[in-house]
Amino acid sequence: MIRLILALSLAFFVCVLVAAGGSNNSLSKREIGEGWQLLFDGKTLSGWDARETFTPGATGDWTVRNGAIVCPGTTAGWLATTAEFSNFHLKLEFRGNAQVNSGVFLRSKKEGQPHITGYELQIWDFQPAGYNTGSLVGTIKAPPVKIRPNHWNQYDITADGDHYLVILNGAKILDTRQSDHQSGVIGLQCQATYKIEYRNLRIHR
Repeated sequence: MIRLILALSLAFFVCVLVAAGGSNNSLSKREIGEGWQLLFDGKTLSGWDARETFTPGATGDWTVRNGAIVCPGTTAGWLATTAEFSNFHLKLEFRGNAQVNSGVFLRSKKEGQPHITGYELQIWDFQPAGYNTGSLVGTIKAPPVKIRPNHWNQYDITADGDHYLVILNGAKILDTRQSDHQSGVIGLQCQATYKIEYRNLRIHR
């Protein structure tokens, strides 16, 4: 009887996970119906291009481990989507230690510096000029927040025309209008000496 109850409980739990799209880097039936798309398949870097930043030839040594896109921090660089986007709703998770320095590029160009050709949504709690986590670097500062070190953090980002809405771990931290950049790629930043991981990247447009 106990075995039967345990088996039924396990089956119910699995069904709940499947119905909710419970595994990482997957879409639920509802998300598929709504038109969401995965930017990362959980296994490869298909759909992404490694790009240089300030050091010629250094692109960040990006790899995939345990269902996450990983920058080990050996060299600086950035990873850009092969596709370009204008208006979109983007969700992703990232993980790093308390000192981690990274960022998500929005509407950037593949050539040139992505924080200049587009916006950089900061992942760094100690930016010297005060453009800390949640800020659009060099454009607008978010109120003070802290990432959850060594745990998965969630960014929920909406770019609709000149309107940008940023939610970090369920809390709205930025609601602004900026009109400098209208379309471009989405990018992930890799800084030397700082390991960062990304997963569950999905987009709706």
